Amino acid sequence: MNEVIRLEVALENDAKQIRDMMTSVERDEADRWYYNGERPFIPGYDSINMQKYHMWDKRYYKIMYNEILAGVLLISHTGREHARVDRFYVDPIFQNKGVGSKVITLMEEMYPMVRIWTLDTIQKSSRNHKFYEKNGYRKIGEDEEERYYQKVVDYQSPYLNEAYSNKDFGNESFHQCNMQKVDFYDVNMKSSRFTNMSLEKVIYQNVNISNARLTNTNMSGSVFGDSNMNKTEICHVSLADAYIHDTNLGFQGEKVPLTMERCELTNSTIVDSNLENLSICNCNIEGMKIDGILVSDLINIYKSTLKANDNNV
Repeated sequence: MNEVIRLEVALENDAKQIRDMMTSVERDEADRWYYNGERPFIPGYDSINMQKYHMWDKRYYKIMYNEILAGVLLISHTGREHARVDRFYVDPIFQNKGVGSKVITLMEEMYPMVRIWTLDTIQKSSRNHKFYEKNGYRKIGEDEEERYYQKVVDYQSPYLNEAYSNKDFGNESFHQCNMQKVDFYDVNMKSSRFTNMSLEKVIYQNVNISNARLTNTNMSGSVFGDSNMNKTEICHVSLADAYIHDTNLGFQGEKVPLTMERCELTNSTIVDSNLENLSICNCNIEGMKIDGILVSDLINIYKSTLKANDNNV
């Protein structure tokens, strides 16, 4: 029987099946590479809602092996010529069958405009390192937890304009310039200034914007993914219909609290979040609910209990 491996866009009704498969993947990764109760960091692997979220731009693919779900592939196509492999997992029962290498080929054929592919994988998995290196990826960096890989496809794409490469624009000023749909990749823009700007529908992927200050800026439709925003200040910014998820306050042992002041959060929802030791001070809590119970009712019950205790003393 000929093996047929193909990629198919994941739909919402696939979310539960993908979640169940990812649970098996996470368990297998933990058994192979982790000890003493440690587990791989795969955000939202066991969440149906997270699987649905990955489908937002139709670049979350099911890997089909003879019409059976064998894995998933998530691609962030953030530039004309570069893209990132955000998730690439194969069900343990379909590993060692050539599925992964075939998927790499299908992915590159599906995105012929992409010349630079990037991804990261855990340090613990020597199997992953060998696989990516066999398929043309080279290590471009690493830390204690991750290895970072890049693959440059060695053909000149007809989809691309000539790029400005290895040029020094330091200390230059750009005034009243048309920079719509400009593509930046592997660029050092530290200490740059953006004033009176529209950044609508900009995508930030794998970007260090720590210590940034965003003021009076139109960022509607923008996406911040896998980025470092430590010590960022966001003020006078409209966040209407924003979706903030899977964020953290720093790595374990280095958590620094978030401060929000004078923010309009009417009708907003906080779901499945860690609110341990959260403080709410001098805020309008009219209509605010916790698990469907009005906070004002909870406070009134608390005050009544205190009063009853005082009367009983």
